[in-house]
Amino acid sequence: MKNYNPTIFIVDDEPLLTELLADYLKDQNQDFNVLTFPTGEACLTQLDLNPNLVILDYYLNSKEKNAANGIDILREIKRRNKNLPVIMLSSQKKYGTASQTIMYGAVHYVIKGQDAFQEIFQLIKANT
Repeated sequence: MKNYNPTIFIVDDEPLLTELLADYLKDQNQDFNVLTFPTGEACLTQLDLNPNLVILDYYLNSKEKNAANGIDILREIKRRNKNLPVIMLSSQKKYGTASQTIMYGAVHYVIKGQDAFQEIFQLIKANT
């Protein structure tokens, strides 16, 4: 890893998944500074903390119907900092969804499932 104490933002409206992923990442590297956000809007207010990487759920408005979706948040993150790596996380298995996120600047698209946490950790190592 290039940055030994990276700050990682996790943005997902599923609190259990967010907590489990944060715990997994801290177990893999105790130097990770992991911050979690239930909405993309909350994440955007903290971008001045200069995260090294953002893990962003594709479908963020399942709990708060007025919340922005992951694509809108991805676009805003990239508008503010085009070099900030964003990993999209979703249960959507459609090629078009993955392709759309990459088109808007995500470095990778991870499908939620059994190996997702390990895949995310490997991507963090490659992108921080």
